[in-house]
Amino acid sequence: MRRAWKIALPVTCAALIGGAMTFELVHRHHMEQQKLAQEAQAFRVRAEHGDAEAEYGLCSMYRRGRGVAQSYAEAFRWCRKAADQNNAKAQYGVGYLYYYGYGVDGDFAEALRWFHLAADQKLPNAENEIGIAYEVGNGVKPDYGEAVRWYRLAADQGYAAAEYNLGWMYADGRGVAKDRLEARKWITRAADHGDRGAKQMLGRSWPALNTVQKFELLVGLVGGVFLLFPSRVPKSEPGSQLRFLTGMTGAFILCLVLLRFLSFAYARVLQPPLVVGVFGFVMNFAGGILIFLLLRIVSRNPVKWSLWASGFLFVAFNALVLARFNRLPTEAAVRLLLSVNGTPLGIAIASAVLLLRAKRGGQTGGPSGRDVNADDGVGELTGS
Repeated sequence: MRRAWKIALPVTCAALIGGAMTFELVHRHHMEQQKLAQEAQAFRVRAEHGDAEAEYGLCSMYRRGRGVAQSYAEAFRWCRKAADQNNAKAQYGVGYLYYYGYGVDGDFAEALRWFHLAADQKLPNAENEIGIAYEVGNGVKPDYGEAVRWYRLAADQGYAAAEYNLGWMYADGRGVAKDRLEARKWITRAADHGDRGAKQMLGRSWPALNTVQKFELLVGLVGGVFLLFPSRVPKSEPGSQLRFLTGMTGAFILCLVLLRFLSFAYARVLQPPLVVGVFGFVMNFAGGILIFLLLRIVSRNPVKWSLWASGFLFVAFNALVLARFNRLPTEAAVRLLLSVNGTPLGIAIASAVLLLRAKRGGQTGGPSGRDVNADDGVGELTGS
């Protein structure tokens, strides 16, 4: 009875606390939705009397689904009404909807026409979008010089996305002479103005990470620690390597978490391309070894599947790089080749180590097979 109370009391307390927090969140969300619905209604009343700012506000709410059911068609209708009254933000909104094909058939040329109308009124959002169009060649012939000109017009107004894009142009030497100091200057400005990507490039890492990246790192950290100390794995018979392989897998997961964190914080745009390529190669090489270790745990013939996987990934990755090779700068191509080949080489080299071990010790089975030379194999796998 006493033991039951010891279990029931904390469970009940946790349930009450969780229920209270859930109720508070639901109530807060409901109140926020009510406030947005009232704001949308106020916009609608003014918009129906021809108020351009209200028409644009209603367009934004329909586009984001805030206070009203999301409808790109309605967003386009209200944006177009405001744009016809020469509202710069609405002209940008119409261009945005044409550019991405939301609520209307996509049309790069028509999108650029509206972006230019907004840019004539010095709207930095529109100037940045025109720069992107010239950089990637959407609706116009690619022209890095024009892209830089439009990025600079927006960046000079303190628009963070344009400052970040301009920094990349200086870093890669597209449309301007390559200048890493100038790249750092513009990316620092973008970070100061709140750009998430710029903060990551400058190593202002954890606050700049998005939710998915933080979740990825935390799951990897918890999983790695759990596998590194596999106390819940049953003790196995002499010669089995299950506990060893599980611990090794945990160690490599933690290694990848560290490398991944560094990659989020790594100032790629400010470093020599060869250094960036080698960093990507090391990270993917560790990932390849991790894939092999996982196959080693779950498969009784890991070498076969590992070699198949490494061969397929090697051909696929390099085919993708070669398909884009002529469109990439030489430095970018070298960086990409180094990076993509890390994973298949990690798998292949780990497989080769296992084959050597099998030849010396006579073991070809999975992790639960007996092996009189298991200690030698462990030494080889760990490099000791």
